[in-house]
Amino acid sequence: MSKPNVIFITTDQQRYDAVGANGNPHIQTPTLDRMIANGVSLDNCYVQNAVCMPSRASIWTGRYPQNHGVTTNGIQLPKTEVTMAHTFLQNGYHTANIGKLHFVPHKGAGRDHTINSVVYAGYGYEMNLVSEAPGPYPDDYLSWVQETAPQHIDRVRYRLPHALGPESLFDMWDFQAPESVHYTTWITDKAVEFLTTYRDPRPFFLSLGHFYPHPPLNPPREYVDLYDMDTLPLPNQHPEDMARSPFKEVSPDIWRRMKAYYYALVTQVDRSLQRLLDALEASGQANNTIIVFMSDHGEMLGDHGRTSKGPTNYEEEIHVPCVFYAPWLLPRGRRVAGLVEAIDIFPTLASLCGIRLDDGVKGRDWSAVLRGESEVTRDDVLIEHKDTRTGIHVKTLRTERYKYFYYADGREVLYDLCDDPREVFDRAGDPAYADVIAELRKRLLTRLFEIQDDLPPKTHDW
Repeated sequence: MSKPNVIFITTDQQRYDAVGANGNPHIQTPTLDRMIANGVSLDNCYVQNAVCMPSRASIWTGRYPQNHGVTTNGIQLPKTEVTMAHTFLQNGYHTANIGKLHFVPHKGAGRDHTINSVVYAGYGYEMNLVSEAPGPYPDDYLSWVQETAPQHIDRVRYRLPHALGPESLFDMWDFQAPESVHYTTWITDKAVEFLTTYRDPRPFFLSLGHFYPHPPLNPPREYVDLYDMDTLPLPNQHPEDMARSPFKEVSPDIWRRMKAYYYALVTQVDRSLQRLLDALEASGQANNTIIVFMSDHGEMLGDHGRTSKGPTNYEEEIHVPCVFYAPWLLPRGRRVAGLVEAIDIFPTLASLCGIRLDDGVKGRDWSAVLRGESEVTRDDVLIEHKDTRTGIHVKTLRTERYKYFYYADGREVLYDLCDDPREVFDRAGDPAYADVIAELRKRLLTRLFEIQDDLPPKTHDW
């Protein structure tokens, strides 16, 4: 059999429980639910950083932030790094991207979004339609709107370049143009066009980078109307959380409205996935294509009195959905409970495609786990963040039971996830946990030694 095609789908800021099949009865994700029922779900997949650029850099390279150097947003992924696209291209694949990659800062060095294909040259993609956000920049998405429905061009431009200020989850409104010109529609239309017209004899590696459910929360009204805001549960907010929250005065109605708009964007993406699956089936390639679906990080969505994401590394931020869908190749309905790092996805996917990787990849190959031949043996997952602008430098180790933080200033934080799954009570100063802290401190130090880059020894006669 020829090498399988790959469709690698990412959403932005979709938390693990923003999927119906992941235990959420309030959200509507019928396509993802079916993919999980007929695929393999890695139920404990954790990203290596809770914000976009470093997490994506780790996913695409299979390396930790300290290895590739992207430790927070605003740092460009060095073009010396080998990405998934590089690897598949070098192994006989046509490589294409549609949508968000975010390897380059939005405003870096006066970036010109009209030449994104040039900006992104060197990351391994032969075809690249890049749009990092829906509307602020004159990019491939806006060019498409200008060509197909110029009368709506101003309605899809949601603000000035958003690098001038962060989006807020409190930015909620109904999309002011037809869904036919929405960013999610653009990605799906272009993906369907790719599948319909593909004639290259090589297998393809196609990445689809959805921007949503990242804010601003501006879904078409049709999707908002699917949700009864009065019945949506309020965020998990302990009094200890709210004492530190800047959002103490936010009303229950606003929190529920935020959740409805966030869920609406997830449902819109989910519906677009069905269009993609239908097009893949019609192309005749469904039985030789592996689909991977995951998110780059999660979203607080009011839990702990917080919104957005960041180096607090709560479960809501670092725990993401991850599904391998290939019913012709993998078991149906397999749910893997072991701890998996997002850097494991690249080597696992490469192995399924018969590709051997360079030594620099730090992730593990779990292809045998996907096939049901073994189980995950990872004892912990590592999350790293370093931002010289904010001064936040933290390493987080998450085991099956504990979550341990070590800050560069020597401060430590410990949560016992069995007794305190909502991560409210810091046990680092509790004498009853002294041995636990000592063990996790040692384990973290060992991990940091293990993941250093393996450089050739530099020795000479003396």
